[in-house]
Amino acid sequence: MKSKVALLVTLIGLFLLTTAGHAAQADEHNATIDAFIEERMENLNIPGAALAIVRDGQIVHLTGYGVANENGDPVTPQTPFLLASLSKSVTAVAVMQLVEAGQIELGAPVQQYLPWFLPDTPITVRQLLHQTSGLDETQGYRRNLEPDGPNVLEQSIRQLADTELNHPPGTAFVYSNSNYDVLGLLIETVTGQSYGNYIQTHLFTPLEMNNSFTSLTEARAAGMSSAFYPFFGRQMSFDGWMPYTRAIQPSAGLIGSAEDMAHFVLAQLQDGRYQSTQLLSPASIETLHTPYPATGPNVAYAMGWAVWSFDDAAWPGEEAPTALSHGGEWLGFSNLIVLIPEYDLGVVVLLNGPGPTNGSAFSNIAFDVALLALGLEAQHYPPQEDWLTRQLRSLSVAIVLLLLLSTIVVIRRLRRPAWSRRDSWLYIILALIDLVLAGYLLFIRLPNAKSGVSLTLRFQPDLGLLLLVILLLTLGWGLVRSLWAVWRWRTSCAV
Repeated sequence: MKSKVALLVTLIGLFLLTTAGHAAQADEHNATIDAFIEERMENLNIPGAALAIVRDGQIVHLTGYGVANENGDPVTPQTPFLLASLSKSVTAVAVMQLVEAGQIELGAPVQQYLPWFLPDTPITVRQLLHQTSGLDETQGYRRNLEPDGPNVLEQSIRQLADTELNHPPGTAFVYSNSNYDVLGLLIETVTGQSYGNYIQTHLFTPLEMNNSFTSLTEARAAGMSSAFYPFFGRQMSFDGWMPYTRAIQPSAGLIGSAEDMAHFVLAQLQDGRYQSTQLLSPASIETLHTPYPATGPNVAYAMGWAVWSFDDAAWPGEEAPTALSHGGEWLGFSNLIVLIPEYDLGVVVLLNGPGPTNGSAFSNIAFDVALLALGLEAQHYPPQEDWLTRQLRSLSVAIVLLLLLSTIVVIRRLRRPAWSRRDSWLYIILALIDLVLAGYLLFIRLPNAKSGVSLTLRFQPDLGLLLLVILLLTLGWGLVRSLWAVWRWRTSCAV
């Protein structure tokens, strides 16, 4: 009897020692991740961040870093952040719920539910989810600036009713917010409730996402993080300037905390189940995660998720796991979710200080955290933007200073009584420089960035101001200078 008791005591002791060892190892592991994020925050000038890591069906790391607002209130795992394009993954789940309920068919044309929407060009629900409808990317961004209102989603989509598609539906991938906003209106049409009410009732409540919102006012009342922006390098709150409209809520307007998004990620990794709630069937989750169109080398798009091979996450001698991810960028926010289903791992990183010229450096934080969570080394991925984009603010300031300096020199020359052939050539060259610079910005740089003057001003305020000043000095002052020079030339000829 004594030997059995001794054996039992020994086994209990070994269990306690093992548990304590695992706990200590986990604490050390999490401390490494915390140190990495804090270093990245300092290096990238990020005011605040929230992190959630789920592994093997449970939340294994949940914390906040830095500040949520200019008052210095700390970020916590419950702090709401604007999710931006992470909203697309939520909208995709809502659509799939209605597919399971028999209210929507993936292969049905949208016109079956919205007869007035592009009536002569059938676009299927599946094509909207896969972003292969042909709707324009830049147009999707411009809709971010539409005035908010209770019926603005339908009003906005009705303005697209006769839009011209970039390509025939189903033939190519083009990322556009409009795809998921049409899906949001589809949800409203078949359910008879607003998109926000449906999401709150059928996703946020069953997933116990208690700090997630479909109302900006309610979110801010609940302590939502401020929208910080590095205005000429100095982090400032731009809450009053931040665009927000329910016209793009299904694609980019939901609000949630890191803890709540961990619940959402658990459902994605656990065959649609969160605790006792079966949000979707395993088959529907598989459909959401199955890619269709290729978007680039090693990358394809599923339904609200990019799907790619995470080579750096491969264990020695094993094939690289498939990862799913989606980012969300907005004025004041930069977020990313990474899922690695084969390892039952999910990472949520929410940041309140985006990088207007090096946004990929912010997204890369989540990829490195995923590697650290697997016990691998962080790769410290470099920014993907080209040199011109990374130096855009400095170059723009330099161009403005040069234009101002040339303005002072030109005014002094134009006020001189003498006129020479060299003066004529000078003003011709200056006029050509103005046209080339303004033309490059308006017809090359902005279109390639899928942006415009108003979008740049609202989402990148300092760069937008520099852009306006450059256009004013080239097209505005340039025209005045040229007319003044012509008048001076004609006056000198008359003499």
